[in-house]
Amino acid sequence: MQNFIKALTSERKNTELPEDCNYFGKLIGSWKIDYIDNSTSRVRKGEWHFSWVLEGMAIQDVIVLPGFEYGTTLRVFNPDTRGWDVAYCFTGKIMRFEARKQGDRIVLTNTEDDRRKWVFAKIEDKHFHWQDVMVEDDGKWHVNFDLYAKRMK
Repeated sequence: MQNFIKALTSERKNTELPEDCNYFGKLIGSWKIDYIDNSTSRVRKGEWHFSWVLEGMAIQDVIVLPGFEYGTTLRVFNPDTRGWDVAYCFTGKIMRFEARKQGDRIVLTNTEDDRRKWVFAKIEDKHFHWQDVMVEDDGKWHVNFDLYAKRMK
């Protein structure tokens, strides 16, 4: 097991990954989260943990929402597109996204349905805001879920 962990994880970003493409670097570490279903106002509490992996050219996370969802995301930098290829996996499902910067936001667009987006609206050193969005027929964004995170000490 230790050999696997050593081969998978990295201490830092790879120097080949351009700094202007380091969208997710501030997420490295552990976070307490409030996951809010905007249709019901229900708040689920959990944790989200991020680490550099694959020689520092990718970031993997584990999200834990007890009794609701336990999943992992792999974000791999793509030097050809200068974006990130993303796969989110949880029991019985894999979702694929492409991540790009749009102004101050990082927008992940679902590769099977470009109306479905995940958005890092803000990433700061000690907190971030994430959203699950559906783009309506009129082009307006409907936010299904908001997630607010605070860095663990």
